[in-house]
Formats: sequence, structure tokens, C-alpha cells
Amino acid sequence: MSERVTLFVYDLSQGMARTMSMGLMGRQIDAIYHTSVVVFGREFFYGQGIMSAIPGTTQHGTPIEHVDMGVTEIPQEVFMEFMDNMRETFTADAYHLLDNNCNNFSNEVCQFLVGQPIPAHITSLPADFLNTPFGQTMRPMIEGMFGPSRHTPSPVPPSAAPPASLSAPTSLSSLSLNPSSSGTVAFMTDLGQLNNAIQSNPATVVYFTSATCPPCRVIAPIYDELVLSKGKQIFGVKVDIGMAQAIGRAYEVRSTPTFMFFLKGKKFSQFSGANQAELRSSIDLLIYSAHPAHPHALLSLKQYKALSGVPILFSSLSSLDAVFAKLRTFLPTEGGLSQAEVKQLDKIHSWLRKREEAKTNPGTEPSMGELGATWKPLLGKLITLLPYETQFPLWDIIRMLVLHPRVAEVYAKDGNLTLVNMFKNVGAKGDEGSKPVALMTLRVACNGFGTPLLGTYILSSAAREATKQLLVSTLLSTVPQQRQTAASLAFNIGVKIAESRSQVLNVASPTISGGPLEDLEEDWSMECLSAIATAIEKEETEEILHRLLGSVANFIFMEEPFSGAVLMNILGLPETLDKKIQDKIVISANVVGLCREVKEMVSSAVTEQARRQDE
Repeated sequence: MSERVTLFVYDLSQGMARTMSMGLMGRQIDAIYHTSVVVFGREFFYGQGIMSAIPGTTQHGTPIEHVDMGVTEIPQEVFMEFMDNMRETFTADAYHLLDNNCNNFSNEVCQFLVGQPIPAHITSLPADFLNTPFGQTMRPMIEGMFGPSRHTPSPVPPSAAPPASLSAPTSLSSLSLNPSSSGTVAFMTDLGQLNNAIQSNPATVVYFTSATCPPCRVIAPIYDELVLSKGKQIFGVKVDIGMAQAIGRAYEVRSTPTFMFFLKGKKFSQFSGANQAELRSSIDLLIYSAHPAHPHALLSLKQYKALSGVPILFSSLSSLDAVFAKLRTFLPTEGGLSQAEVKQLDKIHSWLRKREEAKTNPGTEPSMGELGATWKPLLGKLITLLPYETQFPLWDIIRMLVLHPRVAEVYAKDGNLTLVNMFKNVGAKGDEGSKPVALMTLRVACNGFGTPLLGTYILSSAAREATKQLLVSTLLSTVPQQRQTAASLAFNIGVKIAESRSQVLNVASPTISGGPLEDLEEDWSMECLSAIATAIEKEETEEILHRLLGSVANFIFMEEPFSGAVLMNILGLPETLDKKIQDKIVISANVVGLCREVKEMVSSAVTEQARRQDE
């Protein structure tokens, strides 16, 4: 299946380069380019490592241009492997303003996907900049911060000098410090407003700059990106002491750039100079001091950390022929499938059989083309043809299909909400509905987490309520196999939540496959946890308990605030776990250890919340 590749082009100067470059550098430069690549429903870019976002939602604002780079036939899973390899090269520390920047990254990605470089006027910008008198003046400073550049500028006549406008009292800082620009930290000019911001925020960093300061223009975008990447952990502000002289006098700023750091309203530290490494470490130290380590970070949690971070999948294809035979017995003899639809059903059967054979002979993996062009419409029609009670072989087929990343992608972008509607149906019928249908639907839901994109969709705002209904209605089933599968779904949800939480905590190196979850409503998480805690209390099978315990641990590990852990304490989960151990329902060393570690997570979080409330 082909996929469109688009280059998003941004102007970091917000139009200032076009209007001021001739006077500043003696050469027309239309924009300070930042680029990203949009493919497979995500926008990929390079700054603090390789990152991704929903297209058009990055801190860089609105693209000035969308460049159609063509169509790629490379599968998404192959692209993701390529991106994982690229992360070794395009790290946060390897960033170089001239040699290894966002445009170099976009160029390599486009060459891989479509065999075409991005427009030359974008990749040639560093050389164009260095071939100006101003660029050669700035080169030693840039290389002092990022290391030597591979670009060799053209010689400049000895008589050439930076234009007089370089020292003019014009607002050149707006080239990269435009307070109205999307994706930049705002300016402040009022002393009272600044003092109030410092007193109102636990961690504040103030960047003092000036219009005639060349190092300020170099460090400004780095400052913006560092502060914005920390989210709500820190409040950042910029002050141009030329425009806000009262602030400069009040804070005794004698040179620019100067950075001052405030912890709970009091000055914590400061330094002057465009030192990227010192800026990064000072921000991290301030955040650590303002937001002490989570109490869970102080626990050893050996058994929890030994849990697999891989979702539990139901990947067997061994009963393939029996499943299709059973499905055909349920099809109506009249008003059923056309001859073409029967052939399409045969193609699905054949395609899955080849996938089974490919497990032992990888060279025989079938292409998506062999699946047939109308496989999705056919499966949709079968849902409407078959009574609910006889749909279980159909859902078993879908369970096998969604193990393939491209099929999973189709269901993640399904406007018909096929999975959502089925989750709702099973959830509404509860334990009174068809047990085989509920079991197969649970397996489909579990397998959805085998692909990051579909796993994210299952917990998106479009699907999460149906997912919760499915989970809650099946956790207490009278059928052990169904309870085990429901516990697997709970575990997979917990894995996804823990993975997304780690992305937020480590924004410099986020995963690029699937993206962080949308914010999960607290009520949603609490309802899931409450149902899981009830299932733990009633469950007497150690294997199922192990999966349920793993889900609770993932739900509450490193959560902020501590709502989940507090709920578990209120519902008496620690006492329940003690009883499971005392009654010998839990006997394996790893499960007993996990019980004790979950109790430690709950206890430490409850204690920390009480401490914070007392402050």
C-alpha cells in the first residue's frame, strides 16, 4: 500500500529573514528553514533527538510550505526500523547547527522513502550563510558551541566587514525571539509581571537578552526548545534589557546572554554566556530540585522491572482451516456472498495460510496485494450478514489479520469504527452474551496492541470508552479462559500507559512508533483500576492474578498525581494481596515478589501525597 510523503517547511524567523537578511548579511535569505517529514500519519523531525507528533501540532508553528515529495512503497514497519537506526546518529548531543540539523535529517528520510533529496535551497542554507561576512564572523562562536563545521566558506575580501547595521539598535533579536511566534518562549517587559511569575511558579528560568547580542541569536532557539520540551515542569521567560531597562537594573544584569534560575521564588543560580551544555544541565538541576524524584524511583522493584514490556498477543494461526470452514457453515444460502466475494474470502484464507508458512520460511511472506483489494469491505459485510452469536469465527479471522501492521493501520484509521462497535456490543451484553464472541473480541483487542498505531487508537478518545466497557464486562466472567484473556487486555493497556508515561518523562528520546497517548481522563483510569482490583479480590488462579497485578503496577508506576495508588489503598488492595499470599493462592516467588512490590508502590505514593498535602 503506497503512502504519500510530504515535507513540511517552516520559517523559524517568522518572515524576518526575508526582510532583514540583505541589510544584515549582504545577501537575500528568504527564511531560516526548519523541516520535518510527514508520513504514515505522523510528523517526524529532529531537534532534541528524533521526535514525532500529530502533523501540524509541533512547537514550530504553521508551515510556510508543503512540498509533495512523492509516494513511498516502503512498509511502515520497515520505515520504523530505519528510524530506530537513525536515532543512533541523530541524537540530542549530535545536533550541529550547520552540519547535523533538522534539514539533514529530513533529507536522509526523504532519500530513504522516495529516493529524492529535499529542495537544494534548504540544504545549502548553512553554506550560503557562511559565505557572508556576517556568517564568517559568527563561525568561530558556532564552532565553539557545536564543534568544527565541514562547510568551507568562499574567501571573503579582506576589506569586507559585517554591515554597519549589525551594531544598529534595531530589534534584531526578533529574528529568533519573536514573542508572538508559535513555539517560542514569550517576552516580558513589566517588572511586576516578572516578579509575580517568579513567585507563582516552583521553577522559573529567565533569559536576559539584547538586540545587539550575536551570541543571543545563536542560543535563543536552543533555549526555546529546551524550555518548551519540559512542559509544565518549568516556566520560562525572556527579557530584552534594551526594551525592559527597569528589569535589567532590578536584577543587576550586566551582560547578555544571562540566565537566572529561580526555585520557589528565590534565586537558585545564574550564569552568563551562550553555553548550551551549561544551560541544559542548569535547567535539569532546577527541575530536579523543584520536582523531587518520584517515590517509586527510590524503590528497587525487581519483579516489576522484570515484567515484559511486550503486549500479550494471541498469534496462533494453526486452526486456520477449521475457522474458515466454521464461518462458511454460518453464511446464509440465499442473499449471502456473490461469486466475487467468495473469491475474496478465499484470498484472505490463502493469505493467512502463507503468513503461517512464513513463520518457518520468512521468504514466503505474502504481500498486501495478495490479500485482495476488497478484504475490508467484505469483512464489514459479513458483520452485517451474521447474527451476533455466530460471528466468533469472523472475529477470529480479524484477530489473525490485525497481527499484520498494515492491516492494523487500516483499522486504526477506520471511519466505520468496526472495532469500537464490536467492543461496545460485547460490553453491553456482558456475561449474558455469547462466550465465544466475547473471547474472540478480547483477543482482537489484545492483538491490537501488537502494533503501536492501533494500540494508541484503542486507547484514543474515539475508542477508549468502548475498550473500558469490554474490559470491565469480562474481567469477572465465569469462564476462566475469558478471564485470562481479559487480564491480558488489562496488562496490555497498562503496558501502553506505562510506555506513554515514559515518553513524557523522557522527552529528549521519545519513542517514534505510535506516539504518546492522548490524556486519559482520571475517571476512565479509576474505573478500569477499580474493576481490576475487584477481579484480583475474586480471582483464585495465580497466572491470571500475575497479569492483573502487572496491569495495576503499570497503571500506578510513576503516576502523577497518585490517584491510582490512593484508590488501590482505599479499596484495600494491600490487604487483599496479603490474603492471597497467606491462603497460598499466590505461591511462585516472582508473583509473591510482585505482590509485595505493588504494596510498596501504593504505600510510598500514599505517604508522599500526604506529605505534599501537609506542606
